[in-house]
Amino acid sequence: MFKNFKIQILLYLASILLLSMTAGYTYFVVDTKAYLVFLIPLVGALVWQLFNLIDKTNQEVASFLANIKYNDYAVRFTESKAIGESYQDLHKSFNLVNEKFRDIRSEKEMQFQYLQAIVEHVDTGLICFNEENKTVLINKGLQQLLHKSYFPNFAAIEKFSPGLFDAMQSITPGERKLVKLIVRDQIVQLAVRKTILHLKEDALHLYALQNIHAELEEQEVASWQKLIRILTHEIMNSIAPVVSLSETANTMMEQEENMNSEYDQDIKKAIEAIHRRSAGLLNFTQNYRQLTKIPPPKFQACDPVQVTERVLTLLNPDLQKRGIKIERHFKEGRYEVQLDPDLIEQVLINLIKNAMDALAVVEGPVIAVHLFRSLDGELEIQIVDNGPGIPQELQDEIFVPFFTTKKEGSGIGLSLCRQIIQTHKGSLSVHSREGKGTVFTIRI
Repeated sequence: MFKNFKIQILLYLASILLLSMTAGYTYFVVDTKAYLVFLIPLVGALVWQLFNLIDKTNQEVASFLANIKYNDYAVRFTESKAIGESYQDLHKSFNLVNEKFRDIRSEKEMQFQYLQAIVEHVDTGLICFNEENKTVLINKGLQQLLHKSYFPNFAAIEKFSPGLFDAMQSITPGERKLVKLIVRDQIVQLAVRKTILHLKEDALHLYALQNIHAELEEQEVASWQKLIRILTHEIMNSIAPVVSLSETANTMMEQEENMNSEYDQDIKKAIEAIHRRSAGLLNFTQNYRQLTKIPPPKFQACDPVQVTERVLTLLNPDLQKRGIKIERHFKEGRYEVQLDPDLIEQVLINLIKNAMDALAVVEGPVIAVHLFRSLDGELEIQIVDNGPGIPQELQDEIFVPFFTTKKEGSGIGLSLCRQIIQTHKGSLSVHSREGKGTVFTIRI
């Protein structure tokens, strides 16, 4: 009972009051001052004890608040009965508050780790700057997208890519801008968005960068397929009757007995010319229809090294005839993947033949075939030649159907190759420098 804080206060106050009254009585009534030598120090001692008792409580409260201030919730206050019921209740309350704060901090830490894991594993690149334009966040998605480990500040973006810097500098929150970059000799088309986050007194500028190059390619191919499908349908409907009628007319004139006049011969030649050109146009249109009729891949586990070797064996006589050296940069039996070997062979044949044509006027022609796995785990096949290269302004056009730089080219080969690779959920890209050669890269 005497350890109760309230009772102790009352006892101290009662004792101090009683001793003070005794001292007063002794001094004024009894008129004896000898007892004051003992009573005054005793009153002072009781006042000092009372002060220490109250100060102890204040110190514990101050210590508890200091722990909260510095986020130190590991301290535990004793709850034994020896300290008294009042202090025991006080310490229990302190411990309950500390435990609650620990739970809140633990929950916040879990949420932070959860959000951190999401930020690190999303495909979208994220980078965030504070009001001083210093980088406060950059995720793996952005590092892999731009092949850049770190940007210390916003100005570093300009050194990396002036075009990307201009877009990020001028974009407004909620706006979407498209930026085209060359990263490690590959075309990357980015969709850039911006969000401003207000945290306390700081405003964070968060940028989201997403590579939409593959989506744009798919939409482009789909648009071309739709256009080609419509054009070929209309052309064939119009040309087929002309071919049939010209062939019938030509047959009828051959059966005529009197076909000796020069006029009759001119008519016959004209009909033959109409038949020949209309039949050629019909055949030409039928060839282009294959762009819209690519068979779905028949996937199977196979080694792309074996597929590549079969293609090189098939083309070896022509390569030797032209004096073209083949360099192989891959190892046997390392790259088993799921693909359609027949369709991939068709792509490789087309790409290597294009490289052979590009080397027609080159001294010491060389075609190198590289096969490896990228850091992302993708299979990459590169066809590299030391030819004259492709002009920069034409590199975006060579995959467009009907576009060709060859006199006798049809303009469907590379477009067909890209569609085949897209059916494998991969990509086909080109990088070329005039006078340095060309690199076609297949990623699956």
